[in-house]
Amino acid sequence: MAQVAITHEPGRKPTPHEDKPEWGCAAVPALTRLRYYHGRPLSALDLRREQAFHLEKDRLRNRLLHGWGIVCGLEVELLPPSDEDECDEGPPKHVIRVHPGAAIDCRGNEIVVRRRRDMALESLLSRHELERLTKEPRTVYLTLCFHEELIDPLRPLLAAECEAVPACEYGRVCETYRICATLDRPDPGPACEPCCGACGDVCLELAAITAFDPSKDPDPGSVDLSGRRPLGRHDLAEITGISWVHGGVYSREDATALFADGIEVRFSRPVKTASLRPGVVDLTVVEAGGGRASGIYDMQGEFTGLPSDELTDRFVFHSTTDETLQYGDRVLISIRCDFIVDECCRAVDGNHIGGLVPRLPESKEPADQPDEALCPPRPSGDGVEGGLFESWVFVQARQPNGQPRNYSDERAKGEQ
Repeated sequence: MAQVAITHEPGRKPTPHEDKPEWGCAAVPALTRLRYYHGRPLSALDLRREQAFHLEKDRLRNRLLHGWGIVCGLEVELLPPSDEDECDEGPPKHVIRVHPGAAIDCRGNEIVVRRRRDMALESLLSRHELERLTKEPRTVYLTLCFHEELIDPLRPLLAAECEAVPACEYGRVCETYRICATLDRPDPGPACEPCCGACGDVCLELAAITAFDPSKDPDPGSVDLSGRRPLGRHDLAEITGISWVHGGVYSREDATALFADGIEVRFSRPVKTASLRPGVVDLTVVEAGGGRASGIYDMQGEFTGLPSDELTDRFVFHSTTDETLQYGDRVLISIRCDFIVDECCRAVDGNHIGGLVPRLPESKEPADQPDEALCPPRPSGDGVEGGLFESWVFVQARQPNGQPRNYSDERAKGEQ
């Protein structure tokens, strides 16, 4: 009789091994392999050790060369309530859908979700936790855990040494996974990863369901994916928000106020305040005109309001020059991210790919928006430390009659 392997087992989070490895190279197991020779006896233990040697080598290679985190897919959504059973008077079921994908946990185990999985979030929590959440809604963390399942039961033919022949043994091990839920956020591990790779929680965070109340209808907007760890050895800081519209056209007054009040930049993780030094940010003005009629000058500026703390997740840089922006000018904004480092002395991944870093909600509205972006918004970076963050804004030009030029009207007429 063959046992079918499960590819999803709802339940509690697996208990971590008692011999949880220490951080650093002490976590690397001693690797020994069999030496074969003519007449050497082989036992089941020898063959298991042979398997363990290759498994540990693969896991070591995964976590040292590739890192750990979500490789691809594994999107999570909270489905709207179903009206199929109109007689069900119980509380609404919060159905979580996990899409196919792959991940590597911090021990180097490969986790593959081959098919889409739907499950009731209530089934992943204990009755006591559900009662607590009904009284005081809070965040529930959905996690993905590596799991080994014994399959294919067989009757052994021989006994091991002096023991009796067991009635049943399992002939195979299926590498599968568990979807779990917890009220405590999984440990992401140390911020600064040592040489041999540190390990946080053995389960990977898939999503956080904020303000979860089992007695209320599901809110699809409560699914927060920002805590997921993408695959990589280092979680590099990125620029996630700016206080201007890249390529936007501002009125002369708004452009002057934008740089006088200060442009704001936000990071995905804190950086060292001391690394925000003069020379890191440049504001360059290209004056209106063509050829030799156009001048270029440096708009002097400085950081303002930097915290006294060692780390900060944002900065404001404002102009200190007496120069006045003129109609038709262009202001180039350059941030040398190679020199902005996080607490682990890793440079900010700052390349402004496609000019797609989103604008902060409280920033000034331009007089004219740039052309629609070809791709969705995304933080800065190309997966490599450092990079030059480049952006620019335009100052509204004047028409021959002295009135500010209206780019939106001109674009509308051109489309007609």
